[in-house]
Amino acid sequence: MVRLLSSCLMRFGSGPVIKQRVTRSTWLSKGSEYLFEGKDDVKVYKAVETGAPIAKNKLRIRFAKSGATNRPYYRIVLAHKLHNGHVELEQLGTYDPYPNINNEKICSLNFERIKHHVALGAFPVRPVRRLLGLSGFLPLDPTLLIRAENLKRLRTIETLLEEKKAKEEAEEEE
Repeated sequence: MVRLLSSCLMRFGSGPVIKQRVTRSTWLSKGSEYLFEGKDDVKVYKAVETGAPIAKNKLRIRFAKSGATNRPYYRIVLAHKLHNGHVELEQLGTYDPYPNINNEKICSLNFERIKHHVALGAFPVRPVRRLLGLSGFLPLDPTLLIRAENLKRLRTIETLLEEKKAKEEAEEEE
């Protein structure tokens, strides 16, 4: 008997149709498949094109929101991909997005545990990837660089508009 999850099952007229969930893949080095034997969260298979081993993992490194209503505080946790609630396997760090007295945003990360889980195939979501990139643990996220360039461009446009207004006001006074 086959057990189907209700979230993966859709009924169209004659019978059930299973839609596949998209999971992140990680290329493995040859001979490292034994690390994932017996783990329910990781599926190891061979790539069709190259024959190299690939691991698909259902674990994510993500933010878990804590704190008060208008004062969020985030815990960086290892969680299962399908759990949206407060089901966390391990806390890997914290992040306080509000600046303190010295205008600093406080972030604490356990790099040793993050490195361990990333090596085993856990996938950090985009906000965590950005934070790890800013801390120097991962390469900078490309979207972060694009956003910085766009903000720089907007600031130059604003300064040019202010200069133009000031010049026009000076001409009107004369």
